[in-house]
Amino acid sequence: MEDFSKYLGINWTFFLICCMFWIFSPAEGNNISREVGSPAILHCNISSNSTLNQLTWKMNRVLLFSFRPKESLHKSDEAKRLNINMSESHPYALVIERVQKSHEGNYTCEISTVMGVEECKWELKITEEVVPGNLNTLMVVAAVVVPCVCCLIFILALIILYRCHKQRAENCSRTSEMQPEEVIYENCLENDVIQQHGYIQPLPFKTRSRQGGAQY
Repeated sequence: MEDFSKYLGINWTFFLICCMFWIFSPAEGNNISREVGSPAILHCNISSNSTLNQLTWKMNRVLLFSFRPKESLHKSDEAKRLNINMSESHPYALVIERVQKSHEGNYTCEISTVMGVEECKWELKITEEVVPGNLNTLMVVAAVVVPCVCCLIFILALIILYRCHKQRAENCSRTSEMQPEEVIYENCLENDVIQQHGYIQPLPFKTRSRQGGAQY
């Protein structure tokens, strides 16, 4: 029973490892990236040299072209709508003269021969076209706006510092003006007391004898 449990544990670990490799392994096929408006050619790279029975091109599993020797090429409505053609100079190649976002997807070329069926897969990615005029306009706007914003920030900072310095100077002047008035007021009170009594009367105090007797 223990051997059977170990056997199941080993098989389960091996299965998880295989699943991880399958998930993180790169997808099969060729990747190609084109800008909007540029041409794209997808070749059908088949290694078999056997006699061709049938060739088909599909986009996202939707039939585009079907070809049989000694028969005319069949072009589907989807291929006509997307303006996709098959090349005459490149055997079995798919040609898109001006790619658009609608051309983005997975393409599959299937060749059926006596030896079997072979596939060639492509993943076409479309990127947005960078217009030089718009880029230059953005650069000019940025070159004008950024210095202006920096100047405004610098001017605001100077105004704030000037106001803070001015307010601090006013507070200091007010404090210096209030101190002499207080001193003058105190001196006037002392002069009034002296004029009334002729001298400054000391505060009365009590004395005690050393023996704790009568007070004087």
